[in-house]
Amino acid sequence: MLHCPNCGLQSFEFDGNKVYRCKACHYEFFFNAATAVGALIEKDGDLLTGVRARAPGQGLLDLPGGFVDPDESLEQALKRELDEELSISPSSMRYFSSGSNRYLYNNVEYTTCDVFFMCEIDSFEGMQANDDISEYRWVPLDEITLHAFAFKSVQNVIAKLKETYKPFSGKAP
Repeated sequence: MLHCPNCGLQSFEFDGNKVYRCKACHYEFFFNAATAVGALIEKDGDLLTGVRARAPGQGLLDLPGGFVDPDESLEQALKRELDEELSISPSSMRYFSSGSNRYLYNNVEYTTCDVFFMCEIDSFEGMQANDDISEYRWVPLDEITLHAFAFKSVQNVIAKLKETYKPFSGKAP
């Protein structure tokens, strides 16, 4: 961003963190973190993962989820993302953890605040990979390799899940 949206001059300077300031009129524009959500869906020791269909991280594993849209709650966003990516709906969600991430998209690096929920799904009937997921995989928690996942925040939350894991549901389909 070069031009100030307030005065129109090419006088914007980035502080290297999150603030663009105009040298001419002192206007400030804050480039804050984007919010994203992820689902931890476990069945009998297996974790539901997706293979990323596109960059960043194309071909690597990820958790189902995505960015929170304007005027959406975290829970609404996660329900929408699960429907868009897998055609499933959570019967319950509970907060598990959060973390920060860097997400490079179209040559812009976004800082994200990723929020993860443990989700229970009553039915996996009709589940299919859509949208940002080229396929889904059930991966045994004790066989997960963290570097197989696209994002550091996901690696960190899965490491935390493995440390605190206690089964709470039935067999994977």
